[in-house]
Amino acid sequence: MIVFNEDSCIKCGACEGVCPTSAIEIGDKIVYCDTCAGEPKCAEATANGALQADDIVIDEEGNTQIRLLFNKTKLADEDADNCVAACPSNILKTGDDAMPIKGFCVMCQRCVEICPVDAIGIPGVKEPVERVVEPEGKIYLDGCVGCGVCVDDCPADALTLPAIGEEIIADEDKCISCGVCAQTCPWNAIFIAGDAHPAKRSKEIKEFSLTAEECIGCNSCVDICPGDFITANADLTVSLPEMCPACGLCAEICPVDAIDLEVERGTSKLTATEGIVFDEEKCIYDGACALKCPTEAITCVTARGMKLPSKEKGFEPDSFAMCVRCGACAAACPNDALKLDYIDIEIDGEPVSRDRIIFNSSKCDQCGDCIDVCPYDVLHTTEKPNLPIAGFCTLCGVCVEKCSKDALCYK
Repeated sequence: MIVFNEDSCIKCGACEGVCPTSAIEIGDKIVYCDTCAGEPKCAEATANGALQADDIVIDEEGNTQIRLLFNKTKLADEDADNCVAACPSNILKTGDDAMPIKGFCVMCQRCVEICPVDAIGIPGVKEPVERVVEPEGKIYLDGCVGCGVCVDDCPADALTLPAIGEEIIADEDKCISCGVCAQTCPWNAIFIAGDAHPAKRSKEIKEFSLTAEECIGCNSCVDICPGDFITANADLTVSLPEMCPACGLCAEICPVDAIDLEVERGTSKLTATEGIVFDEEKCIYDGACALKCPTEAITCVTARGMKLPSKEKGFEPDSFAMCVRCGACAAACPNDALKLDYIDIEIDGEPVSRDRIIFNSSKCDQCGDCIDVCPYDVLHTTEKPNLPIAGFCTLCGVCVEKCSKDALCYK
């Protein structure tokens, strides 16, 4: 069976892209077919053996592994639905006429071969690599490929890229420890404040294409690709992968602009460890905190897809975002309308100081610079004369008081 070392995985999606049966899904969590440790439940659920477990020799030493074989001619009417229902990892799904069931592992090993960081392996044959990173200091680099993706997304302008392919330079004095760079880095090469396993932002490759007529066969993209995903063709063109980390080095280095890459990344994950901290496992997403926050510093999407406090409908349910007082807005404000301040509070009987954001509406000209840099997309304009900009946390604690499940608390 195939196994993953999730701590080493960079969530590039290359394995998902090459899997012929859609047996791997890379998201917040990695979902894949592990053949139920050699006793596949899907095979047991088919009436006539449309899915069967079989042994395959996978190396020169004669080692074997379980794989799943599909025979469409043996598929009974209810087999597809029964297999999907029986799958404990929820990777099996119904497909099309050509392949009515998808998501089972045929042990082709393409995922193992393509993984750029060797995070995928086969027990007893090729163990997945365990990457051990111990971040030191405020910003820690380990294996930077010089793509510059983090530079563009840093809300505090704390990162610079000397040249394509060179390691970035970090200004720790400017860094606000928001974690956006670590969550954005396609190669897991930058870390913040000792966090060795940063949550990764979602990404969707909107376009990744080659204009063959413009390609001159210089192979610059082939040489610079850190994962060896791009291959040279005999006709002086190159072949691009279906999915990859999307660092953009190939597009940046191409001398004739023959490669187009467009990536849409999701919002940053909450990284607050002090002040008001959110516990996702306790949250019931009823939005009481968002409705009561006096500065609209919390947005919550309920189970019915309503976004609070704006009461807009049609959103993906059960999501939460809040200001974590990182200070990006204050650093960007040209008029000092937003400032990073502190307040003394008591936690477990002990007095402590915690950061907060304060706002002076008389200095605000609504330029929008603060909104543009907010890592969590919570800052926004309002129609309120005294609150033209909302979404910043003053650490008033109203949300903590209103949360019935203790999903919000002082730390």
